[in-house]
Amino acid sequence: MPLVTNLIDDKSPLIHYDSTWLPGNSWDDYDADQYYLGTFTTNNVTNGQASFSFNGTGVWVYGAKRPNHALYYSVQLDDITFGPYNGVPPYNEFMQPIFNDSGFAQEMHTLTLTNQGEEGTYVDIDLIVWQSEVGNADQQLITETIQDTDPRFQYQKSAWSSTPSDANFYSNGTGHYTEVEGATVTLTFTVGGEMVTLFGATGTSNGPYSVQLDGGEATRYNGTAFLPFYGVALFHADNLGSSQHELTLTNTPSVTGQQLSIDYALVSTLSE
Repeated sequence: MPLVTNLIDDKSPLIHYDSTWLPGNSWDDYDADQYYLGTFTTNNVTNGQASFSFNGTGVWVYGAKRPNHALYYSVQLDDITFGPYNGVPPYNEFMQPIFNDSGFAQEMHTLTLTNQGEEGTYVDIDLIVWQSEVGNADQQLITETIQDTDPRFQYQKSAWSSTPSDANFYSNGTGHYTEVEGATVTLTFTVGGEMVTLFGATGTSNGPYSVQLDGGEATRYNGTAFLPFYGVALFHADNLGSSQHELTLTNTPSVTGQQLSIDYALVSTLSE
């Protein structure tokens, strides 16, 4: 089977952080530029947790190992607990795999990282990589970019704007956003759509949203970030099967005026 490698930065809403996690920043950490894309999310609270669910056969969590980090942290993958691991090196080490495991069944898995260090000692997440098996050994994935202006995106009329003030930061210079609670957008992709990743913007003006694939149970995410970020993965799914699929996103703000921002989607099809 083709082996697909996926990567998300720490700012992706696909990673769920509990309320004890905070964004790393350059104004109080001179080494912030050593992280992937210059961003990281950090925790210095005992038992602070971050979790990530994925469909795959292998996963790698990257972060830093630094002298002010927790002596111990652990990772639970489904019902198996790994660690505790030592996060304290003799010198700073960045973009390090702080956990990895592979060779497990191609299905949905949930990973949870827990800070087990003393209060005030850190663990951080820089990015997450995971691998999935799709199709058969003699097939290849062909990927298409679907811009937000493509008619396969159907926006609820009058609820969406196609003129974001920061459009120059979007792919192809175009984007859609809504501030209307309950406003929906549906992406329909047809035969051969094996994998889909939808990208958008996150930031201080963005909020919670839900995603429903093929009429299934809706999953909630949160697009709020401390700065605006663009080209962020808002949703990913693979091993979908060759048929027509519908992906619906709904704006579910926690306060009035929070936005859901759509940029583009990548849809991958298996070759014959």
